Amino acid sequence: MITYTCIPADYKPTGVRRFDGNPFIEALPSLEKSKDRILDRLKNYPQKPTKRDRQKSELVRTAEVGCINEIVYPFAEYKRAGTNLTMNIRESYVARHPLSVHDIQRRHAIALNESSAVPFPNNWTSTARGQSLLGISGSGKTTFATAFSLPYQVVIEHKEYQGKPLVCRQIPWVGIRMSHDATLKSLCLQFFEVVDHILGNTDYRRQAVAVRNVARMVMLIAQVATAASVGVIFVDEVQNLKAAMGKNAVFVLNLFSEIIERAGVTLVVAGTPALASVIDENVRNLRKLNSGGESNFVQMKYGDPEFDAFCDIYWDYQFVKNPVSLGKEIRKAWHKAGAGNPAFTALAFMLAQRNEIGGREVIDAVAFDRVSKIDMAILEPAISALLSGQAHLLKSFDDLLFKEGCRSLRKLIAWSDGSDTPNPTDDEFSELQEVPAEGASHAPEKLNRGRKRSTKSTSYISLPTENPLIR
Repeated sequence: MITYTCIPADYKPTGVRRFDGNPFIEALPSLEKSKDRILDRLKNYPQKPTKRDRQKSELVRTAEVGCINEIVYPFAEYKRAGTNLTMNIRESYVARHPLSVHDIQRRHAIALNESSAVPFPNNWTSTARGQSLLGISGSGKTTFATAFSLPYQVVIEHKEYQGKPLVCRQIPWVGIRMSHDATLKSLCLQFFEVVDHILGNTDYRRQAVAVRNVARMVMLIAQVATAASVGVIFVDEVQNLKAAMGKNAVFVLNLFSEIIERAGVTLVVAGTPALASVIDENVRNLRKLNSGGESNFVQMKYGDPEFDAFCDIYWDYQFVKNPVSLGKEIRKAWHKAGAGNPAFTALAFMLAQRNEIGGREVIDAVAFDRVSKIDMAILEPAISALLSGQAHLLKSFDDLLFKEGCRSLRKLIAWSDGSDTPNPTDDEFSELQEVPAEGASHAPEKLNRGRKRSTKSTSYISLPTENPLIR
């Protein structure tokens, strides 16, 4: 997991009337000056090889080729998706002003499990949004989300705002992944585990293991998300919902709605077109998941300016001794090898260099043809489906890509099929076999009892009455 940095809150006016005066928004990284600046922030180009680098030993150069995986090319769709996400992460906090009367009541209600003593305020309306990132595997969805989230992967420590006490911690970004079996249990426990890792002094996951009821688990997520002042929850590989058994898919989609509506947290989901077959059946959830915008990451066509620009950037990273200019014949062979899929295109370039270093020492059409016929032969059905552009073939793209023979190539480009996750069962939480620690309770009110206290401030806002999430 990524280790978050803990930083003190630094409040800066945004210039937006709806945002100014809200400590959670003012403590976030400053808004970019323009949409193009978002692209500038997202792109990443490692140091390019020099003539001297190309004269190094074969194995040294072969290892250097790995820097290709660090390249982040700023696709045009990144600008739209980045603009939407920049707004959505801030919209999440508009209705959650930590010093407003309505939100204080909401926080109390959630912390106390919405008891009759502190009802959920009827006049509070969430401003959180749902945003979806759709595209076939390898199209750049996760790369975009990872690059965008970097400045938000922090824990912001609040102590005082404009002379008023404000003791809390804020996590702007939490990223999790839908497991291959798509169980609600595995998704929920992963959320608690990530939050525990980020904060460092909580034990939410252990207490969540004791929960056997879906409604209670949903409430616990709302409590933790509220206590940690989470801004965005990013859920990757949501297309795995198509493998959900029983009512799991419905449970997960309803959980997504609760995160947006009750917890007031913006939800960003990423998945392949297979996701549509799951959420299209539920118009209510579809509307919420797209309320903050939808982005489609498409493959690059041969001859498109974006494909040419993509190749031009990568072409500067030739580690062979005899680099050549990028001509039409090479572009055509390169597109045939990668089918315009960003991950495949980058992989073909990397494999071509591995083959040619110590051999012909040149990357040309022949090098890409060899990669297509030998190194990436197992991907031929998936690549052919992409090159065809036929809808009925693209629908089965994931099935073609994730067949058993592709395991080594998936690992090479950091894809996971989730095979290390448990098999799904028909019961909601029947696979929760851990026994809670002696004295532990199923109730959220016992969340932090029985563990060593931290001298740091808790992640929940100090309120006039006792908060069961603070011990």
